[in-house]
Amino acid sequence: MRNSPSLCQWYVTQALSGVHRQFPNAQIYHYMDDILVAASNQDELQRIQPQLICALHSNGLQVAPEKVQQQPPWKYLGVKILEHSIQHQEVQFENSVRTLNDAQKLVGIITWLRPYLGLTTAQLSPLFDLLKRDTDLKSPWTLTPEARQVLEEVQRAVSARQVHRIDPSIDVTVFVTTPDLHPTAIIGQWSDKWSDPLHVLEWVFLPHQPQKMAMALFELIARLITKC
Repeated sequence: MRNSPSLCQWYVTQALSGVHRQFPNAQIYHYMDDILVAASNQDELQRIQPQLICALHSNGLQVAPEKVQQQPPWKYLGVKILEHSIQHQEVQFENSVRTLNDAQKLVGIITWLRPYLGLTTAQLSPLFDLLKRDTDLKSPWTLTPEARQVLEEVQRAVSARQVHRIDPSIDVTVFVTTPDLHPTAIIGQWSDKWSDPLHVLEWVFLPHQPQKMAMALFELIARLITKC
C-alpha cells in the first residue's frame, strides 16, 4: 500500500468502519495512516481508543505507542491543534529559487498555508507574479527583492498567526471583505462574550489568476461564496 495512496486510504477506511458504527457521535478522520479522533468528552475518547487500535490490528495495521498523542499540542497533517486554536507547524522555505519549477513549488506551499495565515492576494502578488514570466520549467529564475520581502512576511505569519477551533455552541458564519478589490472570505464564529469577538476558523481566497480577464466584483464574491 506504500506505493498506492488510494488503496491505503480505502483500506484504512474499511478498517475503521466498525468503529464509526460503534461510536456514531465521534469524529474520526484519517488521511492515509494519520488518524484524528475527537469526541465530546474524555471518557468517550478512552472507550474509543482500545476499540480503534483493536480494529487496526485485526486488519494487519500496527500502531506505534509513541505515535499516539493524548495531550495538546496534537500534530496532524502539518498543523498543531491546541486547546483553543490551530497553528501551522514550522515550514522552512527554500530561498534559492533557480527555475520556474522551484518558483511553482514555493507558491504551491504558500497557497497550501494561506487558509491558516490570512495573507491577502494583494500581499502575495509579488510571489504570484513570478509565475507569469515564462513557461519553461527549467528556465533560469531568481526571487525579486519584493518577492523576498513577501517570503519573510509569510515566514513571520507561520510563526505568529493561528486560527481557532470551532465552538459547537456558536453558529458558523461566512464574512466577506474586499481588500484591494480582491474578495476574501472568513469562515468564522462571532460571540460578544469573547475578548476577541471574531474567531477565524479558516481564510478562503480566489485563485490569483481569474478564469475570465474581466469580472465584476459581484461575480468574484459569488465565486468566493461557492468555495466556502
